[in-house]
Amino acid sequence: MTDVKELLPEFYYNPHFLDNHNGLTLGQRQNGTLVSEVDLPPWANGSGQRFVEVMRAALESEYVSANLHHWIDLVFGYKQQGAAAVEATNVFFYLTYEGTVDLDAIDSSALVAIETQIANFGQTPAQLLTSPHRPRQV
Repeated sequence: MTDVKELLPEFYYNPHFLDNHNGLTLGQRQNGTLVSEVDLPPWANGSGQRFVEVMRAALESEYVSANLHHWIDLVFGYKQQGAAAVEATNVFFYLTYEGTVDLDAIDSSALVAIETQIANFGQTPAQLLTSPHRPRQV
């Protein structure tokens, strides 16, 4: 529930990020099977190129265009913090928010622990908007 990730741009234009050309060991599953390749969804037919094409089509779809403003409100906008964030179930650990902690004012013994927490929880982007983002004019 607290592990939130967003897709990096490569999901929409570069299928090569899905390849393990160097044969790196990427860990193992709970059943002991080694992981060395990305498991693509069945609709990609084993093709990274097909995966990226479908992802790009979805991103550029009318549905996403008509609803993108909701995501902007959550990530960069008025639903990022405060009552609107609580109502949207969009509240994260306080250390993830910009400006909540003055690292220069913290005792050095606690600084390592706080920096570790920040590294593990990630960072919330800076809030850019304080009112609802307009829907795209289609």
